Amino acid sequence: MWTVATYYAVLLLTVAVAMWRGGPMERWAAYTALFASVCTTVLAPNPNWSHIEYNIFAIDVVALASFWFIALKTNRFWPYWITGWQLIAIFGHLQKLMFSEILARPYALLSMYISYPILFLILYASGSTRRRGNAAA
Repeated sequence: MWTVATYYAVLLLTVAVAMWRGGPMERWAAYTALFASVCTTVLAPNPNWSHIEYNIFAIDVVALASFWFIALKTNRFWPYWITGWQLIAIFGHLQKLMFSEILARPYALLSMYISYPILFLILYASGSTRRRGNAAA
């Protein structure tokens, strides 16, 4: 329970900082993370991780597409990092699909904890947007 509360606290902080200091791409990335997290909570409230979680996989694919679009629309480098980390989450799902003997715990941990570097990078990008003077980029 505390892990979920901690995650949502970091997520809401990220969205707040992106709204306050970030440019359009930082806000879009934060909203993508918020949308994906809420959808995951609603569509897969208690995943057992013993087999591929198709709902979470589909949400992760949509998030990947959104992050990829951000990377194509900006001249900044941070979107490539979040797109890459999201792609790692996708590969985790594909590995579970191909190799059913992967244990539930590592699959779950990869799927859950890959979000933190994404959120922290959105926080950093949002905080540095105005310093660089390119809020529209």
